[in-house]
Amino acid sequence: MNQDLEALKARVSKLALMIFDIDGTLTDGRIFWVPNSGWTQMYSVRDGMGIKRLQEAGIEVAAISGGDSLSAQMRMQSLGIKHVHFGSQDKVAHFEKLLQLLRVTPEVCGYMADEVVDLPLLRAVGFSAAPPEAPDEVRAAVHYVASRPAGNGAAREVCEFVLRNRMS
Repeated sequence: MNQDLEALKARVSKLALMIFDIDGTLTDGRIFWVPNSGWTQMYSVRDGMGIKRLQEAGIEVAAISGGDSLSAQMRMQSLGIKHVHFGSQDKVAHFEKLLQLLRVTPEVCGYMADEVVDLPLLRAVGFSAAPPEAPDEVRAAVHYVASRPAGNGAAREVCEFVLRNRMS
């Protein structure tokens, strides 16, 4: 088997925490206006099922987002994600607080995100992933690039990859 694939499987096999960016990762990055409600995004139930499957397998799931919207807050709540930080200007600082809170090391953490502002955190974790729409420099920096689109199966694909390759 390919050595790179074996090394990647070794990375995911240890995961205890998987963190997701929201806009452009769990959504397709588009926003739209709903009268009397404000700006909103669309989420995939398939991505949500992937997150639920990670949680059922004992992997903690968190979200760190630079944005903040009521729809994102409600979606994270509906998925039972307890550790969520919105409006983050320094995602690494929030990640470090999460490490202390959950008493884990960066090597057992994963992060999926799509933008250049995410690069410091993508480089800090043991496993990093991005959707295919991410800029070239982000795709070049991560361990895994999903083939499914952001907000439409990319997160589910990453979740399933993790579940297939974690230690039993």
